[in-house]
Amino acid sequence: MLSNSLIPLFFRIFATTLLVLIAAGCSSSLPETAQLVTHSKQAIHLDDTLQPGPELSPEDVVKIQVEALQNNDSDDTGIEIAFRFASPANRQATGPLHRFTYLVKNPTYRPMLNHKLAEYSPIEISGDTARQRVTITGSDGSANVYLFDLSRQDTPACSGCWLTDGVSFVPTRQGNLNHI
Repeated sequence: MLSNSLIPLFFRIFATTLLVLIAAGCSSSLPETAQLVTHSKQAIHLDDTLQPGPELSPEDVVKIQVEALQNNDSDDTGIEIAFRFASPANRQATGPLHRFTYLVKNPTYRPMLNHKLAEYSPIEISGDTARQRVTITGSDGSANVYLFDLSRQDTPACSGCWLTDGVSFVPTRQGNLNHI
């Protein structure tokens, strides 16, 4: 059990790891069917071999992660793919994949799994950091807002790659919106 003072940090780290997982390897719930993420430059095939690369924009990374979580399967392939796109700092904070999976399945982030709809606000890029707000309509019809924070990496393993540093739940004045 986490103390009350550690809960915000725990969820920040969890969110960051979740983003990384989503971007790292989005795949559909049907392994034989590749999903597509469309963006301004090209279409990206979502499959379990997708890896971070300098050719992916921060918008691509967010969409990959969100779609991977949307298409998570019983083997948690979507979560695993998202974890691939977590920054080293995010991975250090959230721990190994099994811990990241646990975090994603907690109530705060669970609406991202197998959700109905994602709406992307314009991305904000400032130098080597980026931020994007995404509104997720869950399978139960509730709307939840998440803020993705990314940074461009300068590590030898992924020089120039955009990776997720964290995903934060954004409380709204209205609380969760229920669609009828």
